[in-house]
Amino acid sequence: MLLLKLFIEAVLLLVFVQDMRDRSVYGFLFPVLMLLFLGLQLLQGNTLMGIGQSVGINIGFFAIQFFIVSAYFSVKHKKWTNLTAGLLGWGDVLFLLALCFYLSVLNFLFFYITSLVLVLVIWLVWQFFAKETSKQVPLAGLQALLFAVFSAACWWIWPLNLTSDDWLLKVMYK
Repeated sequence: MLLLKLFIEAVLLLVFVQDMRDRSVYGFLFPVLMLLFLGLQLLQGNTLMGIGQSVGINIGFFAIQFFIVSAYFSVKHKKWTNLTAGLLGWGDVLFLLALCFYLSVLNFLFFYITSLVLVLVIWLVWQFFAKETSKQVPLAGLQALLFAVFSAACWWIWPLNLTSDDWLLKVMYK
């Protein structure tokens, strides 16, 4: 299991480096990440039924949110707007879909919302100090870095199970 976690961390860091450097990421990394996440879940003793349910809910949430944002921009621009045609990269979408294959529902929502806020803050600070500004935010790369840190902390420092909502429910009900 340690080797699998190290492979996941390596892929996450590769996504970060590629997105920061080139504003693009090799597409094959996302299916690899999905398979590594599924493998880790199975090694942790999760059932295929439980994994499938969590993945389905996560993808459903992401699809609904993606549709709502598309509809918003379509109404705003008074024509159908494809988010992946300039507003959001395919790497950003595929990275979030890959996370759907590992995180429990509440963990996915927690990471998704928190990482969007943190990426925005990090990017604004970076742009403030940068010599050259850019309108393209390396969302997948920065989220991959945040998830690499978050997952490493949960795996090796704080024993939190990211495939279970128990820890978040305890925090919410305290």
